[in-house]
Amino acid sequence: MKIASRNVLFTLFALSVAVIQAGPLRTLFDYALDRENTHASQIVLIPFISAALIYINRKNIFRDVRYSAALGGLVLILGAGLLLAGNTVGAGLEEGDRLALTTSSVVVLWLGAFLFFYGTTAFKTAIFPLLFMGFFIPIPSVILNGVITVLQRGSPEMSFVILKLSGTPVLRESAYLFRLPDLVIEVAPECSGIRSGISMLISGLLAGHLFLRSTWRRGVLVAVAVPVLILKNALRIGTLAYLAVHVDQRILTSQLHREGGIPFFVLGLLLLYPVLAALIKSENKKTGAEARPVVKLRPVTAQNADSGHF
Repeated sequence: MKIASRNVLFTLFALSVAVIQAGPLRTLFDYALDRENTHASQIVLIPFISAALIYINRKNIFRDVRYSAALGGLVLILGAGLLLAGNTVGAGLEEGDRLALTTSSVVVLWLGAFLFFYGTTAFKTAIFPLLFMGFFIPIPSVILNGVITVLQRGSPEMSFVILKLSGTPVLRESAYLFRLPDLVIEVAPECSGIRSGISMLISGLLAGHLFLRSTWRRGVLVAVAVPVLILKNALRIGTLAYLAVHVDQRILTSQLHREGGIPFFVLGLLLLYPVLAALIKSENKKTGAEARPVVKLRPVTAQNADSGHF
């Protein structure tokens, strides 16, 4: 079957799933666009990013396509099971967990259809953009709460050091409480930086996929993003606390506090860039060394000196 026919069949199946799950998907986008759900704002962009990555690499991905009925069918059965669970068990869950279950069914059904219509070779070649669709799924509360706790604990440690270095009188009363002159600051879960943390993780993954070839270098880039994220968030907390003490306490309730994460997110990317540049340089150097031809020279003898051979 021609690739165009497969594309039509896959598109029809994907749209059918979207129509069947139109209600939950509509709720999902409302959930993602709600500014209170800072951990879900990336959801609306994920399908477009995955589609763009597949389109960019379409010649390699769809070079060898064939049906994979067995494996594709198994994944489709799993997706159908998740769909059933979302409509039954999911009804008793809180909104975020219910949406995580129903959205998982949609993503797994799409992945199963891709595997069914295009085969294992195409699936392996497109593995990154396909698995990237995992970010389309809201983070379940059990995972989300754990990540927020880690970020919430790490940021105050660095913030305390930053305030000390700035010369601001500060007393650490607990893991999340600072006492400053005429001011007590609590690092609440909302200050964990979960939104920019997810954005930085996604940025690191995309940068590694687009600019690096070796898996371990990609892993290093993502691993470095974690302390950079904590440092970036600590700088934000320390800066706001410093301004509240030395300029105006109303800064803590201002627009700068609520929406000021973008400049610090950009700062985090700037801190991550030298790591990416160093990894690219080391990879290019290694690739160049491997690609450089090795010329073996034989000593000149009386026998071959006249002939000009080495």
